[in-house]
Amino acid sequence: MEQSKKTSFVQGATILGIAGLIVKVLGAIYRIPLVNLIGTERMAYYQVAYPIYSWLLVISSAGLPTAISKLVSERLALGDPQGAKRVFSAAMKLLIGIGIVTTILLFAFSGVIANAVDRPIAKYSFVALSPALFFVSVMCAYRGYLQGMQRMTGTAISQIIEQLIKFIFGYALAAMLFSKYPDRIEVPAIGALAGVSISELAALIFIKLYYNFKLKRGTLPVSSRGTEPMHGSEQTSSILKKLLVIAIPITIGASVMPLTALADSALILRILTDKFMTVAGMTAEAADSAANLSFGLLTANVNPLINMPAVLTLALSMSLVPAISQAVANRDRRTVHRASATGLKLALFIGAPCAAGLFVLGGPIMETLLYKGSLGVSKELINGVRMQDVARSIMRYASIGVLFLSIVQTLTGVIQGMGKPRIPVFFLAIGGAVKIISMILLMKFTNMGILGAALSTVLCYAIAAIGDIFFVLHYTQMRISYADTFIKPVFASLLMGGAVYAAYSFLSSAGHPTIGTIIAVGIGVLVYLAAMILLRPFNASDLEFLPKSNVFARIFRVKMNSSASRR
Repeated sequence: MEQSKKTSFVQGATILGIAGLIVKVLGAIYRIPLVNLIGTERMAYYQVAYPIYSWLLVISSAGLPTAISKLVSERLALGDPQGAKRVFSAAMKLLIGIGIVTTILLFAFSGVIANAVDRPIAKYSFVALSPALFFVSVMCAYRGYLQGMQRMTGTAISQIIEQLIKFIFGYALAAMLFSKYPDRIEVPAIGALAGVSISELAALIFIKLYYNFKLKRGTLPVSSRGTEPMHGSEQTSSILKKLLVIAIPITIGASVMPLTALADSALILRILTDKFMTVAGMTAEAADSAANLSFGLLTANVNPLINMPAVLTLALSMSLVPAISQAVANRDRRTVHRASATGLKLALFIGAPCAAGLFVLGGPIMETLLYKGSLGVSKELINGVRMQDVARSIMRYASIGVLFLSIVQTLTGVIQGMGKPRIPVFFLAIGGAVKIISMILLMKFTNMGILGAALSTVLCYAIAAIGDIFFVLHYTQMRISYADTFIKPVFASLLMGGAVYAAYSFLSSAGHPTIGTIIAVGIGVLVYLAAMILLRPFNASDLEFLPKSNVFARIFRVKMNSSASRR
């Protein structure tokens, strides 16, 4: 029975993990055709609204589904399915209330918020997003309830449907409005954001139908009729208190990055506009346009590319959490040490080459592959500098942060597995505070402009990564090989960067920038893997935590013991 529960949990976590990766990929890809369709400046009106929405969304979607899931699973474990039903009913009332309040707030104060971010015509971007807050709140009640019963499929499919509908309707509405109102720079973003609200409604409808189907089939424990509660009737107020006790700390932690993104949207456009007017002597209209372009390049062109390696480190993080959690529960310090050391090593193995590759090839990838239809053909200038050159400069700064973000994401999983989930939140909060302060200082009191915002994000992740590393090393008292963990992947990445730069420069100067970019990416992968195979940074202990460890062992010439090689 216990083994069955464990298998069910692992299967459920796997389903959600795979869905999460698919959602991350679709979310990153979605903005690419959208930018090519409407252009960087118009995307600024999409990007300025989304952080406000994300922050309000945290209230319903961060901690409460987890709290519902926990309380529901506890009551089922006690043989009290009606108690689980009462948790669901109380949570639904709470989330409907949260959804109504947040939707009304965003709708009613859309004009005030738009003025606060110095873009009054962005008002209807916020209006278009406001219904989504209600749909997501109600959906979170269903997701938490089903997850508490280990019914993960509904949540996973609803997440994928959400992204696909957003992709289809958001793009279609943006295209329709762009063709109808080509001179209104804020209108296409309204269509794309309306697509977000439609996608959340579609996901809610699906998960409601899924719930009804499971209820009708009798496959939900609470579907049994006449079951008496085993532990008395619990008051709604008591349930709500328990939900909030669990949810509030999680919600506070999850608010860190949305708040920093909110600071970006509130401060960057205002500071840039003032700077362009006072220092460059631009008119208000020209300054607005230049600020929109700069903000759009950072948030719509560069950030999606910077966040793509996070899909790999997210998968790594999810794979480490159960291994470390089980070792902690069994008081197996040796396994905790080995898994933690492996996690840090693999974070560098992924993050270092991605950072080096984007530093060298990020600009060409944007211009010749991803945004060829917008950025690649643009002749616009930002304060006298070609937009493409500004984008390349932003990418060079931002790419450094990929290394630190990889470490943060991976070690967050490691530290969560140790049962210390607040530690990475604490370091990220410190990083977020440094980001906001440094961004204001760099943008207002230097000539860096939008590059100051990019550098401030690097500082944020660097501080969080350093804090996580020191905590893991101090808490576990483990010893690591600094050569294998840090020096070898960084050296191989620098070697790869040099080879990529030489290959791209040669082919680009010969008049083949697109082919040169593709070939240079391939050369980079081969050079990095060859260098790592020769340097041999991995040992048998590292590979034991990976699926298909025998395959990796052959690639990296590692001798595995018999039990590990059968994984």
